[in-house]
Amino acid sequence: MDHEALNDMKASELKIMCKGMGLRVSGSKSELINRIIEASEPARKEESVPSMDQAIDALLDRHDKSTKEKKTEKKPHEIMEAEIVEDTEIKSDESEFEILLLDDDVEEEKPLRELVENKTQEFSEKLEEEKIRTSASRKPSESSETKNKIGNKLTITRMQLAAGLTVALLLSASLWIVLQRDSSFTVQPVRYGDSIQFSIQQSTISVEGDDMVSIVRDSLSPSSFDQVCSEVDVEISGTGSMSVEEGSDQDTIFPSDLDHRGAFSVNDAYGRASLAVKQVVNHDIKVDLQGKTWRDNGVECSNAGWSYPDNQLLMQTDSYRHISDKSVIRTETTASFSDSDGESTELEATTFGSSLLPGLGAIAPLLSVPLLPMDLQDFFENEVLEEGAVSDEGSTWEWSVKQERNDPIHGYVYPISISHKEIEHCLGYITLDILVNPQIPWPVQQTANIRLDKSLSKSDCNVFASAISDATLPEGRLDIRMDMTVTSAEKGNTAVNWYDEYDSKPSPGDDRPTSAGKRDWASHMPDESDSRLNIEETVACMTATYPTSDASVAVDSGGYFWKANHLLGDMKWNLSWVDTQDSSGWIHLSMDGQECSIIESGQYQDGEVSWDKTSVPSTLTLDYLGSRLLAQGRYSQVEQVMFEENAAKTNILGYRVLSGEADDLSDLLSSDLSTGIVTVLASSEWSQSNRDYSFNAVMDATTARVGGWIQISTASD
Repeated sequence: MDHEALNDMKASELKIMCKGMGLRVSGSKSELINRIIEASEPARKEESVPSMDQAIDALLDRHDKSTKEKKTEKKPHEIMEAEIVEDTEIKSDESEFEILLLDDDVEEEKPLRELVENKTQEFSEKLEEEKIRTSASRKPSESSETKNKIGNKLTITRMQLAAGLTVALLLSASLWIVLQRDSSFTVQPVRYGDSIQFSIQQSTISVEGDDMVSIVRDSLSPSSFDQVCSEVDVEISGTGSMSVEEGSDQDTIFPSDLDHRGAFSVNDAYGRASLAVKQVVNHDIKVDLQGKTWRDNGVECSNAGWSYPDNQLLMQTDSYRHISDKSVIRTETTASFSDSDGESTELEATTFGSSLLPGLGAIAPLLSVPLLPMDLQDFFENEVLEEGAVSDEGSTWEWSVKQERNDPIHGYVYPISISHKEIEHCLGYITLDILVNPQIPWPVQQTANIRLDKSLSKSDCNVFASAISDATLPEGRLDIRMDMTVTSAEKGNTAVNWYDEYDSKPSPGDDRPTSAGKRDWASHMPDESDSRLNIEETVACMTATYPTSDASVAVDSGGYFWKANHLLGDMKWNLSWVDTQDSSGWIHLSMDGQECSIIESGQYQDGEVSWDKTSVPSTLTLDYLGSRLLAQGRYSQVEQVMFEENAAKTNILGYRVLSGEADDLSDLLSSDLSTGIVTVLASSEWSQSNRDYSFNAVMDATTARVGGWIQISTASD
């Protein structure tokens, strides 16, 4: 066989050929080809390996010949008694046994199954015919003694022997194929209906430094976490599940999308319907907390420790990934945190994009790694994995595949070690040790170790990674160790057809505002509303009526209002200002016809806000953005909350400019923490059934892209 013909064969077929020729089966495809060609030269003549059918025929012929010789010595009507004349010993070269995985074992097993079924049917029919002939050949006068003699001996017909030999050979062939499986594989793609159950062993999260702790504290405020400072240690254990949901016809909006059954129609950040794959993750975990709390003055963190054991966290995360590019369109999270005293905090959050931990910018996707079983296909794509395989040189994620082993829980698996090179150089480290079963799209075991600490930056940290660290990572240290083990798995039926286009897919410019609607700033964000009290009217009245007020002096000298809130249905604005000297404060105004009055005013602490008007971009108007955010049918949850009838509810529409560190919830929902970001905020507060609720939604004022919304409820005091 020439080199070209061998090159067209699969590695698994080459290895089977090598085994049949008595050659080694390890090595690359090119090595296998060279080995076969060298062994096929005339100078190294070898016997061809007989096929299975040839082996069966040879054994049957030999047995048939022996039987005929014996028949000449016996009477014509004497029943033949088969005897095993010699033992046939099948030897194997045990020194060259190698247990390998076959990437196309499905194709190899199918003809084998068909052969077994065909042979079984054939021999069953022949056995029945042999029984009839044997029965008919017996004489009625046959003596009882002869019958007993026959009954006490092992009587085997030719067909019975053939059937037994065939089964033995087929079983041997099956075992041979299993032992000669190809050691390489690609990770299993996800299917609609795939699911796993997993357990979380004793895992820990440790946070040091008040800036780092504040991300958790502020995002959950108001709650018992308000008293947490400087240090938090968390121990976690429990169970969880992950599944790829299979949608029905009712889960798609457009009839043309029925060609992509299993996917879901979901609104994206602009309120447009897109087709996505839905993944659901559930956690039911026990949480033990301990750390430090504030001194009595509420300013300094004390050395006094606190402990909150036996807390329970129930959480469900639904994420929707676009079928055309696998990007995360939307993530919906519901969580219930109950402490040992029975007090509970309920959270519902929707974010658009991949960040599960908003407020950490580019670092957030890295921290989501230990919280979920990793998507192997998303990480490795179509990479061929085998023992000794490593990541490409220069890859940000470095990985290596170790020797296959028989795990006592998960069976034969491949251990893979993963690390992040840039994190190691700039922020600490992040490592993953996983066990992979080629038939499951997620690791069957996953251990994550993460440390993030800006002080660990090394001299070879590149400029870009260093900038990310300085801009987005708070001061302090975060340590995470998470151990997950799959306890059961179910395989779905239909593979997800990623990167597939569909008729209803919105184009990049569909239902998005153009730059023609943007306005430059004067002393505030342009509003231009004619359906409610707008900012222009309020500021004009303030500067005319109170020209010596701190707010009027600040904006007249080049300052601006960096934050403004309007109580919907009322004639009031609360405006926060900053001047060119970084002095800042606020003024609460009420309008009555053409007249205005100051309800309250005050000063912020020095350094709390910095003047940075040059970084403030042109924005769309508040009237346009507010109408879009609250429009019927675009963002159903925002609409439901903001327009639900409740006499005690307060609804606010406003904006803010981010020009520094994140320090409130609107910042935490922003995807980028660079200066000059302007967000529109819709918020609501109310009480119901002895619980207090707060709701906040944010939108980018330059693009009209919604970042998300979050609702938190706690027991009323």
